[in-house]
Amino acid sequence: MTREEILQSFLTDEVFIENKYMTAGEAFKFKWATSSPSKLVEVLKMAIEGEISGETQGITERKINGLLNTQP
Repeated sequence: MTREEILQSFLTDEVFIENKYMTAGEAFKFKWATSSPSKLVEVLKMAIEGEISGETQGITERKINGLLNTQP
């Protein structure tokens, strides 16, 4: 699976759609390079990228914390 396919599998999950983070139509069209206003989507992208690239969990956690600690 590519990182885009992995991301889309999260975005098209019914819980993600039920909580209105994204509509089903948007999720299927979403591309990896697309910037999202949702920090949750950006966190998912960071986690997927970290897993695929083999970086340590600590590095991925610091990147995610850095993103979440920034102002919108």
